[in-house]
Amino acid sequence: MYSYSAFLEGLTRVNNKAEALPMLAERWESETETTWLFYLRKGALFSNGEPANAEAVVFTHGLLISQEGAAYPIAVEQRGIESIEVVDETTVRVRTSQPDILLPNKIAALKIVPPKYWTDVGKDGFAATPIGSGPFMIEDWTTARMALVRSPSAWRQPIVDALELISAAEPATRVQGLLSGRLHIAVQLGPDDVPLIESAGHKVALGLDPSMQVVAFITEKDSPLTDIRVRRALNYAVDREAMAQGLLGGHVQMATQTTPKIAFGWDPDIPPWPYDPDRAKALLAEAGYADGFSFHIEILLGSASYSALVYQQVAVDLAKVGVTMSIRRIPATQYARGVYQGQWAGEAIGMDYGVNPSLDALIPLVRHSCLWMKPWFCEESILPLMAQAGGTFDLDERRRLTQKVMRRQLEFVPSILLYETARFDGLNAKVENFLIEVGHINYDEISLSE
Repeated sequence: MYSYSAFLEGLTRVNNKAEALPMLAERWESETETTWLFYLRKGALFSNGEPANAEAVVFTHGLLISQEGAAYPIAVEQRGIESIEVVDETTVRVRTSQPDILLPNKIAALKIVPPKYWTDVGKDGFAATPIGSGPFMIEDWTTARMALVRSPSAWRQPIVDALELISAAEPATRVQGLLSGRLHIAVQLGPDDVPLIESAGHKVALGLDPSMQVVAFITEKDSPLTDIRVRRALNYAVDREAMAQGLLGGHVQMATQTTPKIAFGWDPDIPPWPYDPDRAKALLAEAGYADGFSFHIEILLGSASYSALVYQQVAVDLAKVGVTMSIRRIPATQYARGVYQGQWAGEAIGMDYGVNPSLDALIPLVRHSCLWMKPWFCEESILPLMAQAGGTFDLDERRRLTQKVMRRQLEFVPSILLYETARFDGLNAKVENFLIEVGHINYDEISLSE
């Protein structure tokens, strides 16, 4: 995923302040509450020489809303965009199904492709050799390695001439690659890797990912978790502060609500859920579970190493109030069956509330609500407030109403809140100007000192 920003571009990208920044679109403006004009960079080209113009934007959107679009390698969520049309060669008009003041953020997900090339090679050919308007183009690509070279036609010219991206599934392999000098950058490491990397004279870039982690309750099947008193009790039972300072080395923030603090709509006035095991036991007894109960949580096999440790610590904390949480690690295919088909074997899920790439706190609530195709948590009374917030065209009112949604959802306790996802990326001492921001790597700005 991180490799895409080396060669594919959208009209915008979003920074860690939830602000839309220019990419292929230099600027934009709203005509009405449901129509926007995006003005593209004049002379922008794909690496094969095709113009990255209004026709390409309309073509790409057409692909994604086609019947086959969901299977395409560039498929993204296009919810709310009713149509995109050519105004002139460097201007497109975007129509939305309802007012959407955050459209410039959401449209960042639309990565533009060259129409003629796609038509010539088809989706399989494009998947094998993607072409975009970014600073690099692919010279060679295997399952384990991607060789990139400077794109002479790119409007963002990179500082370095070539990059090699290597797939290494295990964090330990990435750390060793960095320490041995084979790798200049190793992404998605853990807090335990920080001292080792820094003691070797290298650097660790600490940052935020646009998500937060939870134990999501499945309330659509019969279990003790359907009782809100039980769900509250389990939140009181978890010592998040000890988790953040101990397991996660003080590098992460405890989650206070179902969105990370960098998201639009995060409410700074919501306090952390207090650690109170006595209150947890009292609520469990009130709900009829004075002797506790057992449940299973399914987490994704291959998730970050420290993520698995966090769920194990949750289980330890819950055991102290008499609740047994058994952890099952399941492969991605089985996890996907749960998400899209509702085929969960357990009563809870290790899951995130991801807001990439728009940083809109309402986006993950589509999945974590009655709106989802196979919901695991459904509270109908939240939906009108979500609709009101999403359809408000005044930016300050949109923020206020989204914060109201955050508080309202928290009242129904859809999950055990855990932590806001942190990034630990190892850098060779010579690497300069490296930044990952809301899924975007600034490949064009990375450099090596002498």
